[in-house]
Amino acid sequence: MFGAFLLLNLLFFFSNHPLVMGLILMGSTVLVAFSFFLLFKMSWFSYLLLLAFLGGLLVLFIYVASLASNEALKFEGKFLFFCIFFLFFLGEWVFGNSEFLIWKIYFFIPFSLIIFFLGVYLLYTLLVVVEVSKMDEGPLREMI
Repeated sequence: MFGAFLLLNLLFFFSNHPLVMGLILMGSTVLVAFSFFLLFKMSWFSYLLLLAFLGGLLVLFIYVASLASNEALKFEGKFLFFCIFFLFFLGEWVFGNSEFLIWKIYFFIPFSLIIFFLGVYLLYTLLVVVEVSKMDEGPLREMI
């Protein structure tokens, strides 16, 4: 599962179409929610996380679809080549049963401080987005 998550995150950097980026972000959200379910054995936490992220992605999808509705999707060969290269040459250490050894990194003290600051940053960006969407003449336009 960690290999799929890593592959989706690397493909996110190579994509140039906003709808493909949203699809990759949705796949990453599902994988994170499922890994939280496996790690904490609590389905309600992963379900709430999934609903919150998908609600935000829905707003983002509507906004991007209204801005880039006529942009054509160009599938480049480097996506396919990169996926095959990644899946073929990556070793058993990512796709094996070592997932929980990787999760132990997050409980290391300096990483937990970084995760705390990332959470504060996400809360700040949430408040900024709420303030921007309240404005009458802001970047969010009326859909109907």
